[in-house]
Amino acid sequence: MINIYQKISTIKKILVYTFFYSLIVSSNVVYASGAYDKGTAAGKGNLEISLTINPFNLISYGQNYGVISYGIYDRVDIVSYYSIHNNGTQSYYYGGFYQFIKNMDFDLATAVGIRKTIGNENDLFFPQLLYNIKLANNYTIGGSIVNVIERKDKLKDRGIAVDITFFKPLTSLKIISPKIIEAYVGIGIFKNSSSNFKKDDIHLQYSLDIIFNFKKT
Repeated sequence: MINIYQKISTIKKILVYTFFYSLIVSSNVVYASGAYDKGTAAGKGNLEISLTINPFNLISYGQNYGVISYGIYDRVDIVSYYSIHNNGTQSYYYGGFYQFIKNMDFDLATAVGIRKTIGNENDLFFPQLLYNIKLANNYTIGGSIVNVIERKDKLKDRGIAVDITFFKPLTSLKIISPKIIEAYVGIGIFKNSSSNFKKDDIHLQYSLDIIFNFKKT
């Protein structure tokens, strides 16, 4: 019988190959940010900040995007984000996050939250499945599958948003402050809830993720 760890290793390899293949076949996509989250909690007392910057609106479909997660327990976070699109549209999100699986190979979580587009939509994000697959040397592949429901139109289903991101640890950032306990740069792909899995509907995303513990000296 094949060992369970061999199966997990095979799944990891398949996901890595799929990730890089997707980047290759999507080389003509527009650049934008998904920045939902991954399946690992910030940790009790930790503050995680994820930033995506589109300076001077250089990327036509990009966003300036900030996600903040605070760990109220080891596996439970309060999550919020604020984004400004290139066309001036602004939106924010607030919700709760629960990591229900945590082991050496992968983390899985679920979440529920509300996204409000200022002056427009009011959406429910539920259900959500968030994942983070752990590779060697603290590299990970993480992302989410999010169902989006329009609340003002009798809970109309707007579709599913999917993202997958490769995270590289940035150990050099820890020397900036002892309060930085982890830092990553992420680059990946996503599709929003209103699009399909066609090449032209898949966008590139990127982010800088930093986890702080302000009690640490």
